[in-house]
Amino acid sequence: MPTLKGEQIEKICFHLLCAAGAPEDHGRIVAQHLADNNLTGHDSHGLIRIIQYIRQVKEGVIQPAARPEIVNQSSTIAQVDGHYGFGQVAARFSMELAIEKAKAHGLSCVTVRRLRHLGRLGAYGEMAAAEGCAAIMYCATGGQAISQAPFGGTKRKLATNPILMAFPGGKEGPILSDFATCAAAEGKIRVHRARGKKLPDGWLLDKEGRPSNDPEDYYAGGAILPVGGSVGHKGYCLAFMTDLFGSLLSGDGFPPRPGDPNLSNGSCMVVLDIKRFAPVETVESEVSLMVDYVKNTPLAPGFDGILYPGEKEAKTRKERSKAGVEVEEDTWNQVRALVQEYRLADRIGSLP
Repeated sequence: MPTLKGEQIEKICFHLLCAAGAPEDHGRIVAQHLADNNLTGHDSHGLIRIIQYIRQVKEGVIQPAARPEIVNQSSTIAQVDGHYGFGQVAARFSMELAIEKAKAHGLSCVTVRRLRHLGRLGAYGEMAAAEGCAAIMYCATGGQAISQAPFGGTKRKLATNPILMAFPGGKEGPILSDFATCAAAEGKIRVHRARGKKLPDGWLLDKEGRPSNDPEDYYAGGAILPVGGSVGHKGYCLAFMTDLFGSLLSGDGFPPRPGDPNLSNGSCMVVLDIKRFAPVETVESEVSLMVDYVKNTPLAPGFDGILYPGEKEAKTRKERSKAGVEVEEDTWNQVRALVQEYRLADRIGSLP
């Protein structure tokens, strides 16, 4: 597999997005987001997504120049309309607005509707933590991009519906919990398929409702299982509640409307200004004490350490910033084809 530096991934994505019709500021936001996702180890939300985004621009699904608009607000709440533009642009705008309101009034709640795939939620949590804020974010689809079976069922009814929680840390940096409410994000299944790998047990049912390890079975009509295995009712309940917060409060609506192509990552963001509760330095010190306390635990067989939420991403970012990112051949071949299609070789430079 070819190995790319983060700045190479960003450059490739930026020029492809601009060639497809994105304004430069939008192209930069999305490109930086995708490259950083690869650096943090979330390849499912990195370079592989540029193929999807360019296709959706061509199909008219993404409006590349659409700018987010505040359609309703007060001192502490707001509703934002993304006008079906890039999800990263609308989500970043909405989180910046939520942070601004929280800084002014202690807490805020901002919802955003009609935005396309917004990527890794952790990126928006990092924004809040960097400003001394804690954040909770629910991301849904209005029932459109359904992929997850409810607990006890065999057919898709809900989306992957991820939830983010972020908190400023001390020496550790931001503490981040960002995960799909089903066994895996769809993008991780996409990466397994691109790399020709089987899925772990407990991720997937085929279209007949039988357990499967073949990623192709998902794209043939299968369903991802809720997170939790035998206690998957917990993941299912989280997914259900995420649609209430993300889809209904944003105005995207639910349940799914048959044949409606307007997929949206409707989201709800709640932000709290930490200094309204305690000095930020005190909180960060206490976070470090908690991390040390949890890490000082006898290890179970097969484990070589206990990680705090977000530690894996922080370590991977450092490692990949130096060593680069390996890109699977299937993804790379498709990206190279797009570079050739838009005649960007001179702007991007030599490719592996």
